[in-house]
Amino acid sequence: MKQRYSIQTRIGPSIGTSVRNWMKLILTNRSVAVKYYPRVFLINLVSTIGIPFRLYEHWKFNDRINATKISSPPIFILGHWRSGTTHLHNLMCQDTQFGFITMLQASFPRSFMSSNLFRYFVKIFLPKTRPMDNMKMGVNKPQEEEMALGNLFPYSFYNGFYFPEKTMEYFYKYIRFKNVSSKVKEHWKKVYYYMVKKTTLNMGGKRLVLKNPANTARIRFLLELFPKAKFIHIYRNPYVVYASMRNFYRKTIEGFMLHKVKEKEIEKNILGVYKQMMISYYKEKSLIPDGNLIELKFENFENDTINQLNRIYSGLEIDGFERAKLKFSSYINSIKNYKKNTYLISQNAIDKIKQHWSYTIKKWDYDIPIELQVF
Repeated sequence: MKQRYSIQTRIGPSIGTSVRNWMKLILTNRSVAVKYYPRVFLINLVSTIGIPFRLYEHWKFNDRINATKISSPPIFILGHWRSGTTHLHNLMCQDTQFGFITMLQASFPRSFMSSNLFRYFVKIFLPKTRPMDNMKMGVNKPQEEEMALGNLFPYSFYNGFYFPEKTMEYFYKYIRFKNVSSKVKEHWKKVYYYMVKKTTLNMGGKRLVLKNPANTARIRFLLELFPKAKFIHIYRNPYVVYASMRNFYRKTIEGFMLHKVKEKEIEKNILGVYKQMMISYYKEKSLIPDGNLIELKFENFENDTINQLNRIYSGLEIDGFERAKLKFSSYINSIKNYKKNTYLISQNAIDKIKQHWSYTIKKWDYDIPIELQVF
């Protein structure tokens, strides 16, 4: 059956970008297929409507944002896509001492504070559940900041969702900051810090819990901004991650892209990004000060959630676990009927995973799980 996409899926993560950023992205790639012109037009339309609101918000809030103090450094949730980062993020954000970037802010980071109009836009464009795993979505639910970054400037890895053949190029440029000028790197850091300050203001000064898989390979750059930041890295069976990423591309990314891409290219992207991300993580995690990193196995977290959350709080010396414990339990109970996807995977894919991802398979001592159906 042909996949049906919501309006949000057809638009993609750049729903709230500026006309300038969007046209710069389109013109520098020059590979938009004719049949995808309506997607380009729709984003242009929403961006044009937002111009006066972005200008007004900058005028009204810029001084307050710049004056905002970050009293406690953020807690960063790291981990490759499809490794349980969203589940962990949703749980930790049940603790009311923490703030986070909402779906509304991620979608319209320059105008979400100035008008309720954009709240209605998100409600119209946003599917009720995520296409790849049926997790609930909502205007005020936690979202990852890479989406916000894609709406703030062209230097976001998520712009590769529109042009998948550029995925590895964007990984090296905008996650690892290779082959880019120092000016671009400093601009990225400036915008990221401003975004964190704006989120802090929006959340009433609360300490932020930020989830962004792309940050897994940005540890050094994050520490330059927040030397005392706390980090949680959650990892999962690589065989499951691969199968889930293939599903993610089919059900989500194919609804964003502005041109067709061959299956081999998608496979190459999945294998390449994961490998380089994990190499970068293990190269840079030693930069994190002692006591500021917790590493978490998804399967343990899934099976013993409350105790694993307690381990995070105690290991990172975060107060408030007992106060938030009831909220954690309530949230866990609310999703008890959630069913994870099941996947088919070819023996050829298994062989490639073993070849390219042996580094983490051996390090974490994983094998092919019984829930994967190999053909």
